[in-house]
Amino acid sequence: MMKLYMPLLGLMLLVLASCGGAEELPKEELNLSLEDAVLQQIFDIRAKRNAEGKANTEALITYLAVDNLDHRYAAAMALASVQDSAAIDHLADALGDPTEELRMAAAFALGQTENAKAADYLAEAFQQDSSRAVLASILEAVGRSGDAKDLKDLCTSRPYALQDSLLLNGLALGLYRFALRGMVQPEGSSRMINDYLANSLMPKKARFIAANYLARVAGLDLSRYENLLINNVQEEKDPDMRMFLVLALAKAKTPAAFSALKTTFEEEEDYRVRANILRGLQYFPYDSSRNLAYGALRDTSRQVQLLAAQFFRQYGAEGDAFNYIKWADERSDSIDWAIRAELYGAALAKLPAYRRPSKQFISNKLAQMAKASQNPYEQQLLLQALGRYALNHRLLGQMAFPADSLQEVAPIVKSAVAEGLVSICGLPDFDLVHGVVGKERARSELHQLLRKLVQDGDPGALAVVATAISTPSLKLKEAFPDASFLKTAQSQLQLPRDLETHMLLQRAINYIEGSNSPERPYAKQKFPEIDWALIKALPEKPKVELTTSRGKIVIETYLKECPATVIQFIQLVKAGYYDGKAFHRVVPNFVAQTGCPRGDGWGSLNFNIVSEFSQRSYSQAGAVGMASAGKDTESAQFFITHSPAIHLDGKYTLFGQVIEGLEQLHQLELGDQIIRAKLL
Repeated sequence: MMKLYMPLLGLMLLVLASCGGAEELPKEELNLSLEDAVLQQIFDIRAKRNAEGKANTEALITYLAVDNLDHRYAAAMALASVQDSAAIDHLADALGDPTEELRMAAAFALGQTENAKAADYLAEAFQQDSSRAVLASILEAVGRSGDAKDLKDLCTSRPYALQDSLLLNGLALGLYRFALRGMVQPEGSSRMINDYLANSLMPKKARFIAANYLARVAGLDLSRYENLLINNVQEEKDPDMRMFLVLALAKAKTPAAFSALKTTFEEEEDYRVRANILRGLQYFPYDSSRNLAYGALRDTSRQVQLLAAQFFRQYGAEGDAFNYIKWADERSDSIDWAIRAELYGAALAKLPAYRRPSKQFISNKLAQMAKASQNPYEQQLLLQALGRYALNHRLLGQMAFPADSLQEVAPIVKSAVAEGLVSICGLPDFDLVHGVVGKERARSELHQLLRKLVQDGDPGALAVVATAISTPSLKLKEAFPDASFLKTAQSQLQLPRDLETHMLLQRAINYIEGSNSPERPYAKQKFPEIDWALIKALPEKPKVELTTSRGKIVIETYLKECPATVIQFIQLVKAGYYDGKAFHRVVPNFVAQTGCPRGDGWGSLNFNIVSEFSQRSYSQAGAVGMASAGKDTESAQFFITHSPAIHLDGKYTLFGQVIEGLEQLHQLELGDQIIRAKLL
């Protein structure tokens, strides 16, 4: 592959252009009117899949060569969503288009193929283009599609001047996209630190990307950069940057790094930065981190409190187990149910096996609380907590299959029981707890409960059990050598509603049988037609107001980029579908997710929406994206980000942005509801 650096010819062309050189041709401008019949045809092609799950790539390719810029651009962006390597040669031709926006779209689409052949074309175009915006797009696209040699080129390419902010951003994004694909080289990490973070004159966006890289890449040893990282944390004013810098600093794992994080936590006003400091405590000894986490249980932010409780559950110590019980008992307020459940779960997880009476006492208390609770999300957390003690498989079984056969069991309870049982399967002290005589019987009972959940047919519980069977470390393949019971359960699913569960079951069947059957039943997927008549009646950027348990949140949607997604979202809003739906997944300083008809995240509706990827980025809080189980599996669930999440770019359809109500978004907790959704 050719080296990726700004060629001399490109620099000369840029200078000539800036000095008013040769007369330029009239510049075409994008319009993208959704009333354009041809544009509608292109979007319709993108929104359809055949029985093999394929789009009509050939039809889209034909539009790359037409005279109309809008149509060429729409075709390139459609191919970015389709991600078909058959379009690579034609997209490569589009890299020579006279219009900058089209070349950027072609570069993005080539990167989306994740094919090394695309990276070769991109490198060639890099040598010929003179637009810094296009060159930056190419650098990022190489990060999405290149191989190890391409990564080496990015790591060792000639540095760009500080005024070349677009190229600096593009190079940083290229290295970051490689890292998200698990491709990292020491030279690249060193460049992110020494060229980007160490230079205070570096453009803000480039430093932001570098901070994301250092925070997200696993296995980095940043101990020798502790002073640099401490200075960056202390001097950085932007919390969107600081929240990633504190995670990078935690990877230094030194006493000085911990001291700086502790001071920052005590002084920090933005809960999201404090949340990430708590996440970073995993890199330090428990004895050092304990007091900071304990203090965080009294934080002004309930999200931070919850993360503190989860820290003790994940990284706590045996010697503190009774303190976890004490702290849980102190949380008597009714709103503290989530923190209470996590702390009781921490006690169960950390008490040693010989503390059997104490573990049984806590377990019985959790079971009683779960039975008495009217809050399904409290029940969910309590049942998950029960899964942290190996003797609790029977208690969990009673919750899923009560003695009174007429008693209705909520779907969220069934999936939570499944999660608890699977957790027990992986407990390292299972044999010790049950003893030499009882371990085989207990394991048999546990496996029978898992089989019973499969036979019961609940899609959520099925998905959890299927995932567990496919996990080699749990060794469930030995317990279920015959996959026929999984096939029976799979045949009874409703498609496409239960598409994700169907796929997970097929993966488990393949694992047991050593087969390679396709996981997705493409022929069963249903993709609705885009309602162009409704779109015509909408404004250019339709707005939806969510009245939630915490107040109002207003979303502005991206109709032009994602017409199939936005129109289905609006139709569900108009039908009242989202009214009463819970935020079933709230991950502190990441996302709040809603729209599940079951309430546990395993539900969907009887249609799918194709993925509609664009060049927009999850670069700020309040970005609204579609939840999915893979490309073209979207339906009704969506999420809203608490903070920048650029690792989601090009992977999850970004169809809107919160323009009012960010404060309310940050207050959302597990189980809060959308009281009403309406189109403004």
